[in-house]
Amino acid sequence: MHSPWVAVQAVGMQEVVYKQSYVTYSPVEFPLRVITFVVSAIEFLLALRLILVALGANSSAQFVAWIYSVTGSLIAPFSGAFPNLSLGGFVLELSTLFAMIGYALIGWVVIRLISAVSPSGR
Repeated sequence: MHSPWVAVQAVGMQEVVYKQSYVTYSPVEFPLRVITFVVSAIEFLLALRLILVALGANSSAQFVAWIYSVTGSLIAPFSGAFPNLSLGGFVLELSTLFAMIGYALIGWVVIRLISAVSPSGR
């Protein structure tokens, strides 16, 4: 059986520095990475929507319409809580901002719960 430790640097004649040659992997790591990826993708799409709405993008353009349709269901639970703010020629959609905060908090809580019940205690 091969040792996970390898010599990485010889210092003098007798001292050798060792380091672990592989990274330990926890079964909890995969779900945490999936959750992080999903929350990051949601945050990216919502940020893109926020920018498109603020700049007054034409909703008849296919890409803009696709972003609005995908993110429409994501902001639905948060819509109507606050009115949109009009700042000169720009519109700030507060429901999208609150959705971004809400999904970030939900992702954080889920990651904390999984980490708390994992045997490694990450």
